[in-house]
Amino acid sequence: MKKQQSQEHIWHFVQNGGLIQPQISTIRDVLNLENLDPKMWTALACPVSGLEFSEETLNLLDKDKNGRVRVPEILSVVEFIKKYFSKPEILMNEGDSIPLDALSETLFDCGHSPLESAKAVLKILGKDDAQKICYQDVSTSDKLFTPETINGDGILPAECVKDEFASSVIKDIIACTGGMDEISGVKGITRSQKEEFFTKAKEIKNWREAAVQEDPKIFFLKEGTDLAAKSFVKVQDKINDFYLRCSLINYDQNAKEILKSQTDKMFLTENGTLFEKENLALLPLALCDAGKSLPLDETLNPAWISDMKSFKDNVITPLFKKEITSLSESNWRKIEEFFVPYFSWYKAMPENSVSTLGLDRITQILNSDAEKIIDEYLEKEECHPPISLASVELKKMILIRRDFVKLLKNFVCFADFYNPEKKAIFQAGTLFIDGRSCDLCFKVLDIAKHGTMASLSQCFLVYCDCIKKDNSGQKMQIAALISNGETDNLLVGRNGIFFDRNNEDWDATIVKIIDNPVSIKQAFWAPYKKIMRLIQEKIAKSTNAAESKVFDSMTKVVENPKEITNTIPTKKTDVGTIAAISVAFTGIATVVGGIMEAFLGLGKWIPLGIIGIILVISLPSMLIAWRKLKQRNIAPILDASGWAINGNVKIPTLLGDSLTKLPVYPVKSFLTIKDPYASKKFPIKRVVFGVILLAIILIALILILKNPDGISGVWQNIKNFASKFKISK
Repeated sequence: MKKQQSQEHIWHFVQNGGLIQPQISTIRDVLNLENLDPKMWTALACPVSGLEFSEETLNLLDKDKNGRVRVPEILSVVEFIKKYFSKPEILMNEGDSIPLDALSETLFDCGHSPLESAKAVLKILGKDDAQKICYQDVSTSDKLFTPETINGDGILPAECVKDEFASSVIKDIIACTGGMDEISGVKGITRSQKEEFFTKAKEIKNWREAAVQEDPKIFFLKEGTDLAAKSFVKVQDKINDFYLRCSLINYDQNAKEILKSQTDKMFLTENGTLFEKENLALLPLALCDAGKSLPLDETLNPAWISDMKSFKDNVITPLFKKEITSLSESNWRKIEEFFVPYFSWYKAMPENSVSTLGLDRITQILNSDAEKIIDEYLEKEECHPPISLASVELKKMILIRRDFVKLLKNFVCFADFYNPEKKAIFQAGTLFIDGRSCDLCFKVLDIAKHGTMASLSQCFLVYCDCIKKDNSGQKMQIAALISNGETDNLLVGRNGIFFDRNNEDWDATIVKIIDNPVSIKQAFWAPYKKIMRLIQEKIAKSTNAAESKVFDSMTKVVENPKEITNTIPTKKTDVGTIAAISVAFTGIATVVGGIMEAFLGLGKWIPLGIIGIILVISLPSMLIAWRKLKQRNIAPILDASGWAINGNVKIPTLLGDSLTKLPVYPVKSFLTIKDPYASKKFPIKRVVFGVILLAIILIALILILKNPDGISGVWQNIKNFASKFKISK
């Protein structure tokens, strides 16, 4: 039934600059997008970056994470709106919040509805009475997603557990399993990680208990064996070092003095002060001598007294059942033999991540109620509405409510671009340069690559390097469309100021220009400007050549005047040269005379002749410009920026004039014409009079020379020409 209703939807199309596009003005337009032929969409894809639009929203819509939002992804959002918004019409109004009564009770994939999830979020934030949920509510992770809060994501941080010992066990589990990143930013554990930990811990416990039953030699001190083993390991190498030194002295008495002298040196630093306790630990356990037993009193190395006392209390006394003041080497070797079965068994411990905690810690954990407490907290975590997942969906809903319709007006249609009161999302800011402001500026990543495609737009484009003026050194490249005014002074290296959409200013420098007509007026004068430039370049070239020649001659005269004097040729009159000049002058006079004769022969149509000459020169340029201006569109520019434009987004003359604004004097302002610093006026009247007089004389001479009757014949022709305009009475 829904599909049948959508098919009945009546679309409203508008025409802007020759581009026919659908309007997005009602929520029904949004909900029926699936039935609008994609060929009617203005764009088929847009980039997720480089636009004046929320990148957070665009990345959210970009489901396949390819850096572009495409038509299927837009349509999937429409289905999302139908499913989870009970009042989708709120999308047509700007805002970053959703009333609770606009949230549907349809379940998210996480198992909770938008309404239920929103209430849970507001409860955590202490806003139980709130009637709407805002963007800020689902973005305050420091309040909503604290490690101490049960949020339903199935991950339990240690900070969330109030029992101190159970909390420490969770830290052990994280250390052994790697844990899982919780939405609050800390590590936590899942139920599977907890089960894995305790399974491995029980394996180690079972291994230990089995050893006690099978071989009592291993635990020769029963419950105290583990503690004894730790004490033994700490001093084993040091005791062996003591008896080795005594053996050396027994082998050679001279060794006693050598060892003693080295020992004395080790007590003091280079400054003569005693070493710290850690350094004293490097010294022998006690003073060495041949056959000496190891004393167990205060004569030991001070750095080892504590460890030796633990060794005596945990190993020697329980083994020998009596107080012993010294340890002979034979008794030491017996002690070593006692520990051989234990350490052989210990090396066979099941190798897993939990074993690194040690037997004592594992036993302590398993003998406590930590597992039970952790299970209770995990159950609460799993039964709680998944705020972490639900908040992501809620945030998506709020972003869609805030941005989606705006995106459609810059995707399905370009309503914002053709609206003089708004700016499209691809308009980066305004460039001020050469006495004008350019509102149509695009962000560019690669000027060379962008320019290849953008040149097809038939637009006059200037590419600029921009540097932010806040000393941050931030850089950006833009392409600005010039659609009004003269372009003669727009040159590579010209500087301007670029204001972005946040009204922050950047220094802009032109680095590349794509030249195309800006207006018919410009095209009219273009041929004459080109001729003037050619003449100027020719004159400049000739002048530079002449100056160079004169300079070279002067240099030679200065360097070797005699040689130059001797080589100066004697000038002779060349009759042939004079004749050639005469012939050339006569030819030129004939051509000019012919043109003037034809021109004067037009009679009263002379003004039309002037217009015809002008049209012959300017009309081709104007026709080419008119054709290019009609073809001017920004689709290739947008395509070069990562868009996929579905039609020609043309720039009509009126729109172009609004995109590039020329300076306008303020209302009621006035201008003082007189300039106190102005240069003397050029005598233009005299120059014009002189040129006209010279032209008349030249024409007269030509006509006299060409007329067989001389002056009388010319005079007669003038009379005949004047009689044509005589008015009969």
